[in-house]
Amino acid sequence: MAKAQEKDLNKNSIQTIIGIIDKRDVNCLSEIKQAKIDFKKQEVLYELISEGYLDSDYNRHYSHLIGLLKEKGINFSESLDFGPSWILDDETEYPLIANCYCKASNELLKEKYGQNFVKNITKTADSLYVMSRIEIPFEYPFGVDDYCLIYPKAGDFLEQKIEIQKDFFSSFVFPKNFIQSSEKSDFYAKTKFTINRNNTISNITVKIKFKNSKNEEFNNFLIN
Repeated sequence: MAKAQEKDLNKNSIQTIIGIIDKRDVNCLSEIKQAKIDFKKQEVLYELISEGYLDSDYNRHYSHLIGLLKEKGINFSESLDFGPSWILDDETEYPLIANCYCKASNELLKEKYGQNFVKNITKTADSLYVMSRIEIPFEYPFGVDDYCLIYPKAGDFLEQKIEIQKDFFSSFVFPKNFIQSSEKSDFYAKTKFTINRNNTISNITVKIKFKNSKNEEFNNFLIN
């Protein structure tokens, strides 16, 4: 059954401006067609926000981005982006793609201004935002630029967090009699501090939460 569905999906797959979709997804095809028509009259960049987006500062650069786009005669809009839903047709399951109109509009912008246009103009807008409040400390992690990588081997922000963790445990040694669990999630440490302009840190606070309450005797050790 799975092989039959895969064969049927390949038979119905077509290449579009937003990638390969199933030709039975008539709504997506209609949205792509309409986006091409509308693009001739008015260019729009759509910020697609994924379902369950957790970063509270994702829109911090919007005011600068809107200004940069306006200089080029491009409008700006925000839209929620959901993952593909699946539909059963003649005993074959295939995906329905969401937000085809917005995605097609963004791809048309890339075709006209270059494939890195959206990425570059968004990064420029965020840089302008940072410069506009350069004297104000940023909160971590939401205030930190997700493209600011300080580890050479890190390809993205998540990999950087993993590298930081590796560095920490390369020198950290659990104290004698510390009770460790098999999951290696024995304690949670929340640290706050301010980085000063002279490269010093101040206002340090550390709070430790232990998985096993018997480890609380090591609270001061971990804080140090």
